[in-house]
Amino acid sequence: MKKNVIPRVVCLFLFVLTGFAQQKRHIFKGEDTETFKIQLTNQKAFSESKAFIHKSDGLAVQQKTQETPEFVLKPQKITLKKPKPFISAYTAWEGKNLDYTTIQLSYRTSRSGRSWTNWKAAVFDGHLEQTSERIISKMEFLDKRVKYIQYKVSLLEEMTTITISNVQLFHYSPGETPKKIQKQIRERVGKATKAACAKPPVVSRSLWGAIFRNPAPTSVVSHLIVHHEFGSNISSDWAARVRSIQNFHINGNGWSDIGYNFLVDPNGVIYEGRAGGDNAIGAHFCARNRNTMGVCMLGDYSSVTPTTATQNSLKSLLAWKADKENINPIGSSFHYSINSSLTHIAGHRDAGCSVCPGNGGYATLGSIRSGVNSLVANGCSGGTPPPSDTTPPTTSISAVGGSTQTDDFMVNFTDNDNVGVTRRYYQVLEKYGSSFLANRRKGFFNENFDQDFGVYDKGAGSWSVTDGRLMQTNTTSDNTLWSSYLIQDSGLPYLYEFAAKLTSTTGPRKFGIHIMSSDGTLSQRGNSYLIWFSGEDNKVRIYETVNNVLYFRAIADVSLDNNWAKYRVTYSPAYGVLQIWKNNEYLLNWTDSSPINSGVAISLRTNKTAIEFDDLKVYKYRDGSSVLVTAGASDNTKDLRTTSGKIKSMVRDDAGNWSSPGNLDITMNFGKSFTQTQNTLTLYPNEVTDRATIKWTQPEYGVVNISVFDLQGKPVAKMPKDYMDKGRSELDISPLIGILPSGLYLLKLTSGSYRETIRMIKK
Repeated sequence: MKKNVIPRVVCLFLFVLTGFAQQKRHIFKGEDTETFKIQLTNQKAFSESKAFIHKSDGLAVQQKTQETPEFVLKPQKITLKKPKPFISAYTAWEGKNLDYTTIQLSYRTSRSGRSWTNWKAAVFDGHLEQTSERIISKMEFLDKRVKYIQYKVSLLEEMTTITISNVQLFHYSPGETPKKIQKQIRERVGKATKAACAKPPVVSRSLWGAIFRNPAPTSVVSHLIVHHEFGSNISSDWAARVRSIQNFHINGNGWSDIGYNFLVDPNGVIYEGRAGGDNAIGAHFCARNRNTMGVCMLGDYSSVTPTTATQNSLKSLLAWKADKENINPIGSSFHYSINSSLTHIAGHRDAGCSVCPGNGGYATLGSIRSGVNSLVANGCSGGTPPPSDTTPPTTSISAVGGSTQTDDFMVNFTDNDNVGVTRRYYQVLEKYGSSFLANRRKGFFNENFDQDFGVYDKGAGSWSVTDGRLMQTNTTSDNTLWSSYLIQDSGLPYLYEFAAKLTSTTGPRKFGIHIMSSDGTLSQRGNSYLIWFSGEDNKVRIYETVNNVLYFRAIADVSLDNNWAKYRVTYSPAYGVLQIWKNNEYLLNWTDSSPINSGVAISLRTNKTAIEFDDLKVYKYRDGSSVLVTAGASDNTKDLRTTSGKIKSMVRDDAGNWSSPGNLDITMNFGKSFTQTQNTLTLYPNEVTDRATIKWTQPEYGVVNISVFDLQGKPVAKMPKDYMDKGRSELDISPLIGILPSGLYLLKLTSGSYRETIRMIKK
């Protein structure tokens, strides 16, 4: 083990070798740094090991083992002198065939060397491209009183060729920023600038205490890249945090300077980053940094939203730069990083090498773009961001040929917004009696709960339809279930919408909806996403269920009370992006790297909570201003099967404002209705293989149940409940046929008092 403590006297002065005058740097009280390099060829370097084999070039896993490969380094004493206000610690691991995604790094700390904290997972840094020969962990922030640290390495997957040769441990105390300087830094916030779109106040490198570096080369900026630090969201000394980042980037990552052009703390203070200014080529965009300006939001926004102060300062900074460089804030253009068009205000993840700036940070980029656009359009209002865009878009509908149709017809949509419409959705509804429902086989859903149609699965809980509301009054069941069949396989985004009102005033007060469910009758709904609201702690969470097991994915704050509210969820199967709103408030964004691309059910759920639901709807995405609506009497392959219907539209702008629904009433004239004196159920073909269709005359609109029994009367399969209008009806039952073995069966159809049974041969 070799200890290499960087001489503290070096921090006193730094000579710039390019002809610049010698510059003095302020030394902060408690500032100190140390580095330890541990050779893993030395057995004395670790306290225990499983399944790792010693080689001349380090520790290796070379053969299959029943044990999880793991080793624990010996505790390392931290020898920083009187560190303040915290200690940043990070590590660099060198070897062969390293893969940071399959290596679990953990650490624990101690003040005495005798009593230790529990093991805590450490994360490898996602801001740089890790290599197979060197991987870097992100900074961990330790209490200044910590005196010992110990690391443990485990392999998450079987790896037969990995070799770890050595590890470097870095410890840095940034020192305490003097109160006088902290006051000067705080005063940077809120200072107005007189010129239109002038540069907002920025804390200089010398004021926050940067190590002096040569100015970096510059390039013309065409794209503005937003990051998050992926560090703690709390600090008493943000300037010290910025110094820690510079230390990490120089010593850990091996960069020439701090990677970002600017940094913004949660109080809205902006810090100057890389030497050379806002056009300096940084180190922040997957090694493709030319033509970019990188801005880092200090903190971790993996699942929480950046503060309003952070967002406002970010808008001011980006508006100044966009105005200066004539960059369209809501536009896009080619950038070589992705060899394609890139939005002018983009997130680090858009380069495809990181999840930065976190789901919470990335979710704000739409409002950041529109806010910057408003600032630039209004001359930046003296540098102070104007109010966010609160003007909702509008949408209206017309049908080619008028509101009375005889067959498939084209619908035109007119969408408008003061900035721009971002997402467009539509819905086709069918009138059954006095109620408007939808063809669930086509991906549409509409339930206003004006009557109980009985087509839904009900599990635990006390569910009833009363006064036009769906009531759930059971406060003892921790997993109630109300589920509906709904095909979700278009591959395009869906909009899920419902209204809810909590009636419980105590207890968990938890409720939510499963979408994209593979089986709405299972306890965790098979494979699905659960959007889960909790009045107990005022949070909204996203869970993913995989093989009927629930996994937590993301969390955000939400204010929940006992008033009616509208909840919206959008999901893109192609990109795995889930977004959540309460009324017009944007709450949470999460992206699934392995998205669920189809589902057959949606399901409501509560936990020991009484609640009322209403207006449960599912819209489908439309790409433009026109859609072909298919129509045919009682034909389940069509969007509209009844003689009366509606087309509805919902759109959203870039700031997250939703329109009021657009509405068009439609009358279908299908010609002379087919009549038949007997309700004869027929099957085509009459000897089925894997596909089959049934036809019958539906006497009245209502619920249809189709089941298959063996010859002893035992039920063996059934179709999801559906509803049909009066008249000649046709239904594809291939999904039911496909699961049956060869044999002779009875096919039974019931709808109210109408019942028919026929024999069916499965070849």
